[in-house]
Amino acid sequence: MKRPQLFTLLSSFGVAAGMILAAALVAWIGSTALGSFEVWQDALESARHYLWWWRALLYSVLFTLWWDLLRRYRNRPQDQQRVKRIGVLGLVLSICFELTRL
Repeated sequence: MKRPQLFTLLSSFGVAAGMILAAALVAWIGSTALGSFEVWQDALESARHYLWWWRALLYSVLFTLWWDLLRRYRNRPQDQQRVKRIGVLGLVLSICFELTRL
């Protein structure tokens, strides 16, 4: 059974809103716990090296999962094209994200 496009769009907006709210909550808790937002930023800056390794690990796991999904859909060309498009979109978004962090 195929889901309506409006439901897919609304659920995507819901996930995005949830992620933004979670990030805001983490920033608020961190700044409250450390006293100010500037101290929170300094703490994140001091952990920058570890966060780089975390992002590298995250990207490698996501790539491995995408590659496995692509391999599973080898015999279904239409689904394989969809997985490739999702992979390209994910790659473009991650490159844009990393370029904004420079």
